[in-house]
Amino acid sequence: MTVVKVSLNRLLFAMLGRSELVDQWWQSPNKGFDGKTPDEVYFSGEEGRNKVANYIHFYANAGGGS
Repeated sequence: MTVVKVSLNRLLFAMLGRSELVDQWWQSPNKGFDGKTPDEVYFSGEEGRNKVANYIHFYANAGGGS
């Protein structure tokens, strides 16, 4: 599966509402990635891209609700 960051950014924009927040999300340490930034994980290889994509899709589909 090819994971393209542009399509992930569309989902993030729908959730966050501003491109600045999307950019900030990629650069901020994230507990879901053991404190690494999503960018670090995404650019670590195919497994990392899939991990970030799965994370975003989980929350985009309201999987993160309480």
